Amino acid sequence: MNTYIHRTNSRLRVRSDFIRQNPEQVKSLIENLKEIDAIKHIKHKQYAGSVAICFDEKELDCESLLDVLSSHDWTKENSKPSLVEHAVSRGTKTFAKGIATMALTRLVGPSVSRAIMSI
Repeated sequence: MNTYIHRTNSRLRVRSDFIRQNPEQVKSLIENLKEIDAIKHIKHKQYAGSVAICFDEKELDCESLLDVLSSHDWTKENSKPSLVEHAVSRGTKTFAKGIATMALTRLVGPSVSRAIMSI
């Protein structure tokens, strides 16, 4: 999954692989964040890899809060490709191979193209 960040003046939601895969580190930081008076409510959905934080925008700004979360790797991108990225890559390769096979068949004939494509 790619990191998803949605922010408003008084709410920040972060969804990432790090949140889903590191529940103990996330819970530890959530407990520390709850100590801050400006934080009103935190909702953690581990199975979704999501944390939503409601805060008082007069005392805390979204950018500062996002900096704290980023410094704890919550927004770190996963280097492993997502399912959609993997499917697109495989589909593109299959499509290109199909086009090349059709062009080769028209150019040299079906029997020669089969021999070439089997190599």
